[in-house]
Amino acid sequence: MTHDETRIFLENLFGLLLDPERPVEDMLHLFTSDYVQIADGKTLDLKDFLAHARTLKSILKSAHVRFEKIITSNNSIADIHIVDAIKKDGSTMTCKVLTFYEMRDGKISRIEELSHLIAGAKEDSDLASRIAH
Repeated sequence: MTHDETRIFLENLFGLLLDPERPVEDMLHLFTSDYVQIADGKTLDLKDFLAHARTLKSILKSAHVRFEKIITSNNSIADIHIVDAIKKDGSTMTCKVLTFYEMRDGKISRIEELSHLIAGAKEDSDLASRIAH
């Protein structure tokens, strides 16, 4: 993918992920069936990731992603992005995320990411991988 195509792909991904009105199943076409995500040391498979996405949609009123850096090479993407979010309780949070994506057949097959809570409640430091039970 070109840099512009990669940016559009990522904007689409986060648009689907963070829009509380969109069902998580709308994202399935972006991921391989054997998808794995390692976020802050927690490993999620596709089923876990969809549960995580549902958790985000249940917590967040709105969120905006700002990309600081995007690098694309062959079947890999790396980005640094900032997420500014408003939770349904009215509180806010800001998180910086470093993400490495592995692509296969135009879909995401693996993500490794580290997140850092810049502003917000300390209990939201796990929001990059939280799954509500």
